[in-house]
Amino acid sequence: MTSQPTTPPVVRAATVHRSPADAFRIFTDEIGAWWPLPSHGLFGSTAGGVVFRDGRLVELSVEGAEAVWGEVLEWDPPRRLKITWHPGRPDADGSIVTVDFEPTETGTRVVIEHDGWQAFGDEAMARRRTYVGPGAWGYVLDHYADGAEHRVDGADLSGLAAAYDDFFAAAGSGDFDPPTDDGWDADQVLAHVALNDAAMIAVCQSLVHGGELRFENEVCHDRELMASWIDAAGDRAGLIERGQSMARLLQGALRRLSPSQLGTEVHCLLRHDGEVMVDAPRPWGAVAIEVQAGMHLPAHVTQLENLRA
Repeated sequence: MTSQPTTPPVVRAATVHRSPADAFRIFTDEIGAWWPLPSHGLFGSTAGGVVFRDGRLVELSVEGAEAVWGEVLEWDPPRRLKITWHPGRPDADGSIVTVDFEPTETGTRVVIEHDGWQAFGDEAMARRRTYVGPGAWGYVLDHYADGAEHRVDGADLSGLAAAYDDFFAAAGSGDFDPPTDDGWDADQVLAHVALNDAAMIAVCQSLVHGGELRFENEVCHDRELMASWIDAAGDRAGLIERGQSMARLLQGALRRLSPSQLGTEVHCLLRHDGEVMVDAPRPWGAVAIEVQAGMHLPAHVTQLENLRA
């Protein structure tokens, strides 16, 4: 009796000039900022990020859809991450991905090992083949290494970070009354900002990967979509946590962009109370950083303050 040959794991590695703690944080907390979602995601150009949430890795669409890629089996920062892997497939139809973060003299060697092919029986080698080659794990790791790179010509995001701090501080500062008109309540404000961030992340991805350059905020005003986001978050604390996660992803995506990319004109169709306020190309850095920090987030801080009980 002969034993069946073992299907070997796919192993790829990259070295980044970051400490293991930073390398682990960028791989996990900012995965939606560097992962090449237009080509290696389920929602293509409408992908609004991917996040680790409640023990799962979840891809988000700007239109509110979600897809689970896998479940966390081991979370050991800054040493190891291990997850099941089944993007677009049922939970039981998965393999295993392990990511090790090994300290070096100059940074961290990040090693991805994709294994568990035996679960697919006769299809094992065919499944494995889809993760081998220049467009597979090596390509993903190249984008991770780029996301981990210190960009000396990157944008100054200190003002944007401070604006997010002010917004989430206002959201967590107390109880709120319902709106006196047909405006949004506090939960809807939080949902809107998070959904707006997802749409902005999609534009950042398009700037990196060559997709359509268009930013619209209509979907971020959709009350049914906001209600779905609110229900999924569970409570105010969940909304704030999810919102902060999206804010980190957006800032990570913006840090990847060069001055040329930030200066690229993106067609913006922006509405407020049903009225078109902007329908023209605008430099992306001006919209995603300056307007976001100087107008959009402060306006919602005021909106929350007006609702405070």
